[in-house]
Amino acid sequence: MVHKIQKVSLSDMIICLTRVMEWISPTIVSHQTRTAYIAHNIAKELGLSLELQYQLALAGMLHDIGTFSLKERTYFADYDTDPELIRIHAELGYQLLKNFQPFETVAKLIRNHHQRWEHGRGFTNNGGTVLLYSQIILLAGMVDAAICGEREILGQVPEICAAVGKDAGAVFVPEYVEAFTRIAEREYFWFNLDSTSLNETVIDSLRHFNVELDISEMLDLSKVFSHLIDFQCHFTASHSSGVAGTAGALANLYSFSESGCQMMKVAGYLHDIGKLTIPPKILNKQGKLTAEEFNIIKKHPFWTYRALNNIRGLEEVNSWASFHHERIDSRGYPFRYKGPELPLGSRIIAVADVFTALTEDRPYRKGMNSGDVQNLLQEMVQSRGLDNGVVTMLFNNYQRIDESRLLEQSDSARLYGKFYDSTKARRRSGAHEQ
Repeated sequence: MVHKIQKVSLSDMIICLTRVMEWISPTIVSHQTRTAYIAHNIAKELGLSLELQYQLALAGMLHDIGTFSLKERTYFADYDTDPELIRIHAELGYQLLKNFQPFETVAKLIRNHHQRWEHGRGFTNNGGTVLLYSQIILLAGMVDAAICGEREILGQVPEICAAVGKDAGAVFVPEYVEAFTRIAEREYFWFNLDSTSLNETVIDSLRHFNVELDISEMLDLSKVFSHLIDFQCHFTASHSSGVAGTAGALANLYSFSESGCQMMKVAGYLHDIGKLTIPPKILNKQGKLTAEEFNIIKKHPFWTYRALNNIRGLEEVNSWASFHHERIDSRGYPFRYKGPELPLGSRIIAVADVFTALTEDRPYRKGMNSGDVQNLLQEMVQSRGLDNGVVTMLFNNYQRIDESRLLEQSDSARLYGKFYDSTKARRRSGAHEQ
């Protein structure tokens, strides 16, 4: 079975991720967008290369991404003022992005975006060199934080410039402050910053660079997306990886092409991205959900669909990922499709999702053995919840598929351990390693 994936625009993927984050916290995302705009303009004023301008705009758009991996979203209000949370969210952002090659520079910029200049002393810390351009993100973020949304913006410019100038040398690189001061004289800069269409302005600047991802890079970036949701709880830290591994193995057994199997893994990694819109206290609840809570849970595949819908080239992957709670008898959610309307890819993801969930340890039970898993899957086939052919394919190749699941999940489990261990180490030492 041949499936061809078009190259996907990196900017489309960033826009998708930004929209998901915006559904959780519009305040943080608005701050990131304005920071990206300010940082891009400072970089341009400094005469930095187009590539560095692009990297700084991306870093601005994502510099607080680590906040969304904080285990308690009640921390959101203090994430950029509490010294402990400042260190944690910057490190979490770095850990999330560092393994995606196109974000290698972006990850380092994010890791150090709260490092003060300290008259040059802040440029080295415990023998490690802090990436100098991260200071542009620090300055841009501070400028945005100084703006009062309830006041006319041009009238605030003198006091913002005075405050920034006062901290030149101690907090900010003086050269960067001088570049910002020149920009601040231009009214259009502030009008753009104050515009409701700023998001589109920033997005247009990102699209200008037109970076395209191949299927291998798509797999790597989809893992980053999945970690945002999965890493909020150690019981589900490798769930999407397990779904991806299972779905990829099943696709191979159905004679999908190599690119088709990779697309199926992408769908597995992305299928639960809509869960970022669900409160963690509901996602991680140990007891039975109330009717109201279950109705909230039902939203997540809808938001997965909305998030992926505008990514050109991922239309087929979107249908596979977003329909994973539909049923053969049309009693699934949220679209109520019938069996014949469901593509094979979505039926594979549905089985992979249930299979992975049953084999995982959860707060209220241990992972089930193969006999219990097969019994429950067969019950779901008989009730017309899951596709009989896909479940039969899994039964006939159980060990092979389970090994694929375990391989993917073990990699994510190791990453999860490093992810939070690294923040603990930095909380103790405050070190900035490169």
